[in-house]
Amino acid sequence: MRESWRGLLLLIVATSLWGASSAGIAGVGAAGAAAVPVAVGGAVVLLGFAVVRGTAPWRDFRSAPGLFLRLGVLEVLNLVSYVAALHIGPLPVVVALHLTAPVLLIVVRIVRGRRAVTVTVAAELVAIGAAIWLVAGHRPADTALGPALAGCALALLSAACVARLITLVVRESAGRPSGSAAGLQLLTAAILGTPLFGLAVLIGQGPTAGQSAVLAAIGALLLGPGFACYWLALRHLDEVTAGLVGLNEAVIATVAGAMVVGSEITVATLMAGVLVLGAVGLELGSPARARAQS
Repeated sequence: MRESWRGLLLLIVATSLWGASSAGIAGVGAAGAAAVPVAVGGAVVLLGFAVVRGTAPWRDFRSAPGLFLRLGVLEVLNLVSYVAALHIGPLPVVVALHLTAPVLLIVVRIVRGRRAVTVTVAAELVAIGAAIWLVAGHRPADTALGPALAGCALALLSAACVARLITLVVRESAGRPSGSAAGLQLLTAAILGTPLFGLAVLIGQGPTAGQSAVLAAIGALLLGPGFACYWLALRHLDEVTAGLVGLNEAVIATVAGAMVVGSEITVATLMAGVLVLGAVGLELGSPARARAQS
């Protein structure tokens, strides 16, 4: 139980750092390709720290190149899908659908027979669904149905990538140096995203040199340490709990965004946060949780 609470605290730290990094990236105002310098900054710091501690990241990569390639592909697909969704779909609905990863994880467990549909599970799903509904609101009248549907589909694809990433890290985190593994994940994602970044720069849609430097600093100070905490946390948590606590990122991003870019914190957002916390409490106290470890 103590290890579970340690994992929970580490995951709260990780998602809080990610939420702050999201607000920082929004404050810079760069386009989607800006994720590459952020990932590079995080990877350099984590891998450098791993080397100083005597870890050999290259040896870790050679021991499981397929794993880190899958992690990198999922990170890039998640990024591309989410950024595209934000550009073509209704913003509130897209953000809400992007946060459905914990719902997908619970549903997959039920379908596979690894989780029964109990009162607790039903209450969790209702709480998460209500939180998403509060954030989503309604499709703006000036948004065409086609782009709205395409944006929602891309947001769901992004959520599926997040769910798969959680499952992979939960399964592979034990026995791996967290700093090295997190750094390799970010480095692989950055390398795979470099062609997109290069194209954006060529057509004048990429970040400037100054913006890239700030973005790399955000990656080094916030995103990278968050990934290291994330890998450590998932040694002690199952994927459903990790998915639920992961919604903290949106809460922190909202609060930090209000300070950085002046976005409004609504009553609906606060109510959604309370519902998410309730779902986390139900999951942590559920007897089924102990029987459904990955």
